[in-house]
Amino acid sequence: MDKEEFSSLVDTVLDNIARPPAELFENGVDDWHCRARLGHFLAMPEFNNIAKAKELFLSVLDVEPDEENSQDIEEKAYALQHLSQLEKGQKDYKNALEHINLAIELAESYDYLYKYILRGELWADRWNTMHLMKQTEAAEAEVDERIEVFKDIPIEHNSYLYYGYRFKAQLAAERGVPLVAKDYMHMALHNMEINDQHKKRLDQAFAATHDNISWILSEIDKATPNPDKLHWDI
Repeated sequence: MDKEEFSSLVDTVLDNIARPPAELFENGVDDWHCRARLGHFLAMPEFNNIAKAKELFLSVLDVEPDEENSQDIEEKAYALQHLSQLEKGQKDYKNALEHINLAIELAESYDYLYKYILRGELWADRWNTMHLMKQTEAAEAEVDERIEVFKDIPIEHNSYLYYGYRFKAQLAAERGVPLVAKDYMHMALHNMEINDQHKKRLDQAFAATHDNISWILSEIDKATPNPDKLHWDI
């Protein structure tokens, strides 16, 4: 992507109603951070420029982030995660798995507590992609391994356990075992911070007595606090 095209795409994003700060892109196309940030915006539904978003994300694959800067590590991992999600949406599962694996490897190479990526969510993206590739048994075995490693760690808010149990709940729902799916979701939610308002809504969702477990899990997700807005210990 040349400077002219980059500048034109930035103008398109800045003219949108959301009006992100122009400073996000001020260093131009030569700065990989600016390319990645533009990619995130272009992938949004209001722009839906998936081709250019992927091009920008792919352009950061070979960059070397500053190992002493947690934000640098996080920005690249987040770009890789978003690239993988776009590829999964296009049913390009092979590349989606490759790029989420790179995101996991990068994020877990450091002990930083990141601001907006969750290690558990990265792994969940991997497991869901494997499931789509008919590698469900291997994915579930990885989930069980993660749960075994982290279940006795004395921390309250554990993204590995939340996303691991949530994945197992989804599998139980697909297998037509609603009570097991509910049990796994109870175990998942035990690992996140839930206020009284959300607890009341969750109790209502769990109280459903019909067998449409997919609908119940959807209602549970709607009642669950946004994981991006919560405090996590890991």
